[in-house]
Amino acid sequence: MDVSRLHPSVAPCRPAAVPGTRARLESPEALPPHVEDALTVAQFVATGLIYKMEGVRTERRLDQERPLEGQPQVELERPFVMVPGWTTRPEAFHDLGSKLTEGGLNGGRIVFVRDGAFFNDPEAQVQADPESVPADARVFQVIPKDAHAPPDVVADELERSFEAIRQVTGAPRLDVEAYSMGGLSTRVYLDRGGQAVGRLMMLGTPNRGTRFAELARHVIQRDVRWAMSLGGLTVGDLPALDWMAPVQGDGSSNPRLSALNSRWDEQASRLEDFHAVAARGLLTPAEKGGPMFTEGDGLVPVDRVGPPGVEVTVLSGDKHHRLLNREAETYQELIRFFGWTPLSEPAAPPAAT
Repeated sequence: MDVSRLHPSVAPCRPAAVPGTRARLESPEALPPHVEDALTVAQFVATGLIYKMEGVRTERRLDQERPLEGQPQVELERPFVMVPGWTTRPEAFHDLGSKLTEGGLNGGRIVFVRDGAFFNDPEAQVQADPESVPADARVFQVIPKDAHAPPDVVADELERSFEAIRQVTGAPRLDVEAYSMGGLSTRVYLDRGGQAVGRLMMLGTPNRGTRFAELARHVIQRDVRWAMSLGGLTVGDLPALDWMAPVQGDGSSNPRLSALNSRWDEQASRLEDFHAVAARGLLTPAEKGGPMFTEGDGLVPVDRVGPPGVEVTVLSGDKHHRLLNREAETYQELIRFFGWTPLSEPAAPPAAT
């Protein structure tokens, strides 16, 4: 997910520790509709402003530190596929893909795939023949036809893209890093019987939903146009937001995701291994009826990332949802989980001055 559009003019600064104020939203049953609307819109806007400010701060840090430059090059044995989430921009994977292919390694370039067809560019404008894909290509990036499409639609495209990658590489199984809602799309693919994924790492995936989706959905359903404009939302985003709404109680709050979670064991049985990774340290919208904010990556609470019964690995420090793939700790987690072969030792961090 990428809600950095919510307010392009916010000056970068670190927000105060809102959880300490214990600001609360009352149960909607106890509030008149107009009050609930006002509180929901206020939380939506506050989330967007905080997310934008933290994104600016984190991006400046990453631009200065360039953390992946000091990481070891690695050699991949089988294809690695990066699956984006809702509204994910293609450049979200640029640093990671460039690191994996620098110096001509692993095919020397990222191969872009959209709905089973190969492209030379992240905008999927210049189509490439399958024969032009390097024989040693190992790094592939999925480009959805519609970045706002819900998981059940993206899953159809994944089926065709995964099969195309298997055909062009000859690999029976693929390693997949599914980012954000991309984890749900990949799980829907598995739920339908997909067999192409070997190892799956879900990064910042709202496997049990996220309050942000509920807030954004409320704004659209109530036709709060100024808030929709502020967040870059349209009615066309509702199907994806419905999928990502929080799972609560008996699951009726999100029947699609609840049903998908009820079959997690079947999905996992089609994998060689799976891994869920979360981030914490940033103010993240919490469930209604309690504190307005909790810990997470700015969009997905840390306790909402794991599928049922799955232990989650939590990255250290403040990690921003939109920038998770630029972090050295994420890269090290990828190396560990997928068993990539480092060709050198990571560089020592710069000495404090």
